[in-house]
Amino acid sequence: MFVNSLTNFENKNVSIIGEIEKIDNDIIFIRSGNKEIMVKHNGLDSYKTKIVRIKGIVENGILNEQVVNKISEGFDLKLYERFVEINSKFPSIF
Repeated sequence: MFVNSLTNFENKNVSIIGEIEKIDNDIIFIRSGNKEIMVKHNGLDSYKTKIVRIKGIVENGILNEQVVNKISEGFDLKLYERFVEINSKFPSIF
């Protein structure tokens, strides 16, 4: 499920797309919409672009990375936010 917040997704497998804001030791801070999401990474090799998709499991309010995909700089984050909003309202469709 694509989300832009980890609230209410404890111990669930989720995906986010967002912009890398900063890296602090083993935590990467991702901006998705107006939310800042903390991601525990498994290595920095996949974080060499500005926008990434991260799939993982939420534990203690932190997304534990399982898969990272680089996303093109031309990706429309506002359109993604609209998709996440619709996805949350109609999860059976997606």
